[in-house]
Amino acid sequence: MRFFFYGTLLDRDVIALVLGRRLSASAFAPASLPGHARRRVKGASYPIAVRDPKSRVAGAVVRGLSARDVARLAAYEGPRYRIVPLKVRISGALSIVSVFAPVEERFQATSGTWELPLWQRRHKRMFLARIRPALSALETNRRPGMPSTGSSAG
Repeated sequence: MRFFFYGTLLDRDVIALVLGRRLSASAFAPASLPGHARRRVKGASYPIAVRDPKSRVAGAVVRGLSARDVARLAAYEGPRYRIVPLKVRISGALSIVSVFAPVEERFQATSGTWELPLWQRRHKRMFLARIRPALSALETNRRPGMPSTGSSAG
């Protein structure tokens, strides 16, 4: 399965913690989501993608995800996201992949953009400390779901 990630899941430590395994660098392909903008969620450190016909969101398409991986990703994202097919640009060509899209009416986006390097410097350590217990519980209990981390796609 192929998914487009545009937020915290672009961080290799976050995705490794969520999946319970490290992905090779070759699993990630640079990509962009046209017609959307990445905005920080009000009161949170993670982003959402919102419709904006003049913008595009840079991210990565990750290949080779198993059904187990997708179940863990869905548990990480929680009920405030749904999996939808969207067209992303990979190596100049449009391709349909899966994206964890926010249920937009449940979020309030800020007017500012969200940038991964800034998030990594300011919020990553606390974010990992907050999600690690929930992910450990998932691994221990082998349940298909876990408490929502309130995180972002991607």
